[in-house]
This record gives sequence, C-alpha cells and structure tokens, in this order.
Amino acid sequence: MDLTIFALWMKISLNWLNSLLPLTQSPEEIENILTATGLEVEHFEKIESIKGGLRGLIVGKVETCIKHPNADKLNLTKVDIGSSELLSIVCGAPNVEAGQKVIVATVGTTIYPLKGEPFTIQKAKIRGEYSEGMLCAEDEIGMGESHAGLLILDPTTPIGASVAELFNVESDVLFEIGLTANRGDAASHLGVARELATVLNLPFKLHTSELVSSPKTLPLEIEIADAMDCPRYSGLIIENIRVGESPDWLKNRLSIIGLKSINNVVDITNFILHELGQPLHAFDLDKIIGNKIIVKRATQNSSFITLDGVERKLKGHELMICDTISDMCMAGIYGGKDSGVSEKTNRIFLESAYFAPDVIRKAAKAHGLNTDSSFRFERGTDPEMTTIALKRAAALLSEICGATVNGDIIDIYPSPLQPSIIELKRSHINKTLGIDIPSDTISQILTGLGISIQSENEIGYLLSVPCFKGDVTREIDVIEELIRIYGFKHVPLQSSMKMSLNYEKSNPLKIGENTISLLLKGIGFREIMTNSLTADKYYEDKTNLVFLSNPLSAEMNVMRGHMLYSALESIAYNKNRKLNDNRFFEFGKIYSNKEKGFKETNQLLIIVSGQQTNESWEYNPKPVDAHFLKSIVNKVYDAFDAPKGQIELAEVDTKTLQKFGIKDSVFYAVFDWTVPAKYQKEFLLKAIPQFPIVRRDLSLVLERSVQFESIENIIRSEKNHLIGNINVFDVYQGKPLEENQKSISISIDLYDDNKTLTDTEIDPIMEKLIGRFEKEINAVIRK
Repeated sequence: MDLTIFALWMKISLNWLNSLLPLTQSPEEIENILTATGLEVEHFEKIESIKGGLRGLIVGKVETCIKHPNADKLNLTKVDIGSSELLSIVCGAPNVEAGQKVIVATVGTTIYPLKGEPFTIQKAKIRGEYSEGMLCAEDEIGMGESHAGLLILDPTTPIGASVAELFNVESDVLFEIGLTANRGDAASHLGVARELATVLNLPFKLHTSELVSSPKTLPLEIEIADAMDCPRYSGLIIENIRVGESPDWLKNRLSIIGLKSINNVVDITNFILHELGQPLHAFDLDKIIGNKIIVKRATQNSSFITLDGVERKLKGHELMICDTISDMCMAGIYGGKDSGVSEKTNRIFLESAYFAPDVIRKAAKAHGLNTDSSFRFERGTDPEMTTIALKRAAALLSEICGATVNGDIIDIYPSPLQPSIIELKRSHINKTLGIDIPSDTISQILTGLGISIQSENEIGYLLSVPCFKGDVTREIDVIEELIRIYGFKHVPLQSSMKMSLNYEKSNPLKIGENTISLLLKGIGFREIMTNSLTADKYYEDKTNLVFLSNPLSAEMNVMRGHMLYSALESIAYNKNRKLNDNRFFEFGKIYSNKEKGFKETNQLLIIVSGQQTNESWEYNPKPVDAHFLKSIVNKVYDAFDAPKGQIELAEVDTKTLQKFGIKDSVFYAVFDWTVPAKYQKEFLLKAIPQFPIVRRDLSLVLERSVQFESIENIIRSEKNHLIGNINVFDVYQGKPLEENQKSISISIDLYDDNKTLTDTEIDPIMEKLIGRFEKEINAVIRK
C-alpha cells in the first residue's frame, strides 16, 4: 500500500557532512544507513553549485572582431582556444572586442542557461556566415543574471583553461530527508553527522571558535517579559562590518541546498542555521531605538510588516522582538521590513535564542508561515547551542566581513533547562527487544547520541538525556534509540508467531472494501491513503468547504471536499520521480458544510494516468482514456448486485493539472461507496463449462445519445440464466448513417451447464431481446 503523508523535507549536502566526519561510504550506503535509523531519505541526486558544472566550457581569446556584413547587430570573431586553428564565431554581444579573454562553448557542448532548457551548441550558418561555437554571457551558462554582454575574464587567464576549474565549481550529492516532527535534533548537518558517526562509530567534530572581543562601548539593554516564552536569549554586538558579496565556498554551500546568496552577513546566519541547527537573526544596531530590546507578546490587532512587505494583523499570542517604540521581528519566524541588514549596515546585534516551541508553532500556523527558523524552533532547538553558534558566527563575520566584537556575549538564562534523568535497566532492554546488546555497544551508542552515562552497574544505567533530544523522556524511548542505531537487522525472525486479527465480519463497508481492494490490486492498481486535510486553493467554489480554525499550514487548511486533489498530489509526486504510469484507488471520506450542518460521505476514487500497458517491442503502448477507466468501473460494479448509481467520471482539466505541475492526461471516477457496499454478492466457485458456449452477434443502429448501459440493462433484466458475457466489439459513426446515429455491435454469450444449446432454444431469447431493443431504445437491427 502506498501511503501519502504531509512531509517536511530537509536538504543535506554530502560535502558538508564530510567536513564534520570522515565518510568513505557511497551515497547509496549513506541513504540506507540514514533510512534505517529513521531519517528516511526520500531521494538523493548528484548536483553542482552551478547547474551543468560548466562542463566543456573553455577560456578563449578574441583575436579579431569585425561587423557582420549581413546584420547590423552581429559581429564576426576569430577566437583562439589553444587549438591549431582559430574558431569562427558569430557573436551578438554589444561589448565584444578584440583582445578580450572570454568563455567559449564549442560545438557539442551543452550549456545550462539560468532560464529555459539546456541546449547543445551546433555548427550553424547565421546570416550567411558559419559559426563554430558561442561566446557566453553569465546568464547563458547559469553563473549570474546579467545579459548585458559577455562575461569578460581577467587578461591573465590562460587560453584553453577549463572554466569549471577556473570558477571552482563544486560537485556534491544532495540528500532529501523526510524529517518527522519529533526529530528536531536531526534538523541540521550536525544532527545528521551525529547519527552517522554513532552508527559507523566514527569521530565527528563540532566546529567551535573562541570569542575574540574588545571592551564593550556600545550600550544595549535586554528585557524578557516572560521567561516561559523565551527561556534563553543570547546575543552579540558586532561592529565594523563590511556588507558585501560572500566568498565562493560559502555561496556554494548554500547553493547546493537550494538557498540563494543574499549578502555575506545574511549568508553566514543561514550557514550557521543549516550547520548547527541554531537560527540566528541580525538586527541593524543603528535601527534599534532606545538601545533596548524587549521580548514580549504582541499587542492584539496591531499591524506588523514582515520582510516580504506583507502587512500582518497580529492576534496577540505572537512573540515579538521589539525596541522601545515598535516591533522589529516576529520571534523565531520572520524579520521586520525595517530592522534588517542592508548595504549601509555597519553594526549589528546578532540574536541567538531558545524560544518555547509551542509559542512559535502557534504563531507560524496562524499566519501561514513556514520558514527555516520556525521549522527548527517548532521542533525544539538545543538551548546549549545559542552561545556556541554566536562564537562560530563571530569568527566567520571577522574572517569574511572584517568585523570586530564589541564586548562579551549577552546571555540571559535565568532558569536553565535541565536534562532528563532516566534509569535504564538491562533486563528491560532484553525483554523489549528480545536480544542482548553488548554493554560496550550500548555505551558507544548512548555516548554517540549525546546521552551522558551518569553511572553504570550490573542492573543498568543512570542516564542524563540532553534537552535537544526532546522526544527521549522515558526508558522505552532510550530502548528505541538503542535499536534504531544498533539495527533491526540484529533482531531474529521467529519461526512461528501468534497473531490476532480483528476482522469486522458484520461491517458491509469493510467487507466491500476488502473485495474491491483485491479486485483492483489484481488488475494492477495500487491503494493510496492520502491526507484528509488539504488546501482551499484547489477549489474554485469554496462555499461548502470545512475550514480549520487553526490549520497546521496553508497547505492543510480545509477538510477535503473532493477526493481528487490529494490523489493528484500523489500522481505529481510519482511523475516527478519518473514513475509516469499510475493506477491508484482510495477509499475515503469527503466533508462538507451544508445548511443542516457538517456532512461526511464515504467515497471510492479510481484515478489513472500514463499508459494502459508497459512498453514492449511487440506493440505500441496505448495511453489511458475514459473508455479504459469506464471498463474498470464496470468491473467494480460487477462485483456487487448493486444498481449503478451516479458516477463522476471525467478527465482532469488542464488548469487543474497545471496547479500540480502534471503535463499528462489524468482520468478519474468518484462515486458514493455506501451504495454498492450494501449489495454484497455471494461468490461461488464454478466448474469450467463442459459444453460449448454459443456466441450471437447483433448490430444496432441507435441515436448517439443512447449509451451501452441501456442495452446491457435490457439484457440483464431478462434474468435468463443462459445469458453470460456481453461485450461491445465495434462502434461506428459516419455515412451511410445519419448524423445523429451510431452503430453498436455487441456479442452475447449463451451456454447451459448441462447440455449443448440448440438454435431452437437460443432463437426465442434473441428474438425477445431484439423486440425490446426496437421498442425501448428505438433500435434498428442491421441484418
């Protein structure tokens, strides 16, 4: 069964991990290790800091440059790339001149522009002149956004040099991890490195720095209104900052995990967040009015403009970082428009705090915000990391921005959070897991995970569990940590197991679901279970939707009013991973808010996309269509003695598919599941017929509006035990039929379990059916 859940993905760089511990394992091995420990790797990919890695691009020198004889805006150049002959290249850049060192894409090189699809350079004739390559602007090769002209290199750059080596393009492997809500300890490269180091018994290093500061000369007062909201608030005053571009290594680190470089100060705070899991916030010190920072709850119904320029109405429960006049930041979530770092910033106050997770979570959900900071604060950061992160940031700001620290760290921590003290008994480990874990392995695992062993004896251990392991509060949690790292592969499979199944024999809905599940799985369908919470943006008509009063996010703010949209999320998820042929079904409920109150309806969804069959050298695959889906729906109804109710069977419109990034056709059918489930059919095993089956064919000319279902209903209503399968084998529209007519050719199988049927027995049945066709649906029988 495929289970679709709301996932929060975290991006982890292999190169970054390698800076924290000495890994020699392949990406595939790392994927398996992390997934086995509960950090499920959704997928990984090899990636470059610049898409395409600048492969094939080389340095060239423009030897000559003259105007194109047939085009005013083009130039003819001769370019030296270090080969035996000069290349002739037509160039339209306005700044091209003889003597320049430029980036050259030769014939056969694939380039990856910042916008648009990659393309391969071909030898071409442009306005009558041959061109043997391309001279590149920075946006044409993914290095920047400028298209004003060619990217001109330093005159001393050697001809023929590799551009990838020149610009230090970094190759890496990017892991996407589906992080569950209880694993805040793993929401950083440090956290993931800790997991790997414990499993592999490797040393790992936490990059720490000693604080180098000058005497404090700048006054700044900190006031915490309620220590329950903000148990720890730390900060540094840093001055003499030169705000500018970040060095390549820092930009590459952030680029690999999908972050765009802003400036060196902001980039450093983002770097610390993703390395250590500690969010930082930089305030322009000169914009803090009254030389005072106040951490307090918001004033209800006041307005606050966030960094994205959106004015937000505050509800009163948000935690705000304020000066003596106004709000500066929504704590742990989003900065304010006017208090952040700009090009003119020279002095900052760098905040590093531990905020109460429930306070941050409530405010983030209320405003539909999900930032890198709130993601971590909601799960619980490490309160002991605030000062470590500040020292690391201060060292980087000094190295990269030329900054100096004014005074020591300001650290307000009136009631330090205490680790959990847990008693772990050896007998309970053995009883719970059914195996003996060696004592030295237990000690190694606990120590590796940061759990301190206070004392140890023959009975067990007294443990001190750090605050960053927020989900480890009981003995059973510690045992789970042990087996998670030690590995379930060490738990032997028993030769026999006692099981008790609670099978709802009296519930027709469940019995019907089991019947249809087996049927659909048998013909290649997969059952999905999607979230009943979805986004209102999918619905054009929101009148009857059931909205949540306090949604987890904007993507989960309504109870689903239709089965389609969450299934389309599953289709899109699979297609994005090159799984293009999808056949899904789901039993679920939809919810509506009508005049008489809330209503829940049980439904069955069947949805298809892609090809009807797998690729084969014997035949061309045929794409799914409405007829294919209708045949599946008929199979469902054939499993019950139920009347066919109203079915919503349609192709998903293009506008809806675009919302999910789906380019292929998708067909779906939805119907009220409570109806057929009431009509259970008794299934009996029957012997293979011993006597021949007689087939009779009929061609009926009908009005185009008449459906096959009408023909089938007439035949089945005869309730004649001799009638078996009914099949349509041809449909025709066109001359000599009239415009509003069509011809349907059907076959009817007749057989008797006890004898061979004769024409004398079959003809009356067929004549009666023909008479009813002519009378009830105005059919003309083609002779």
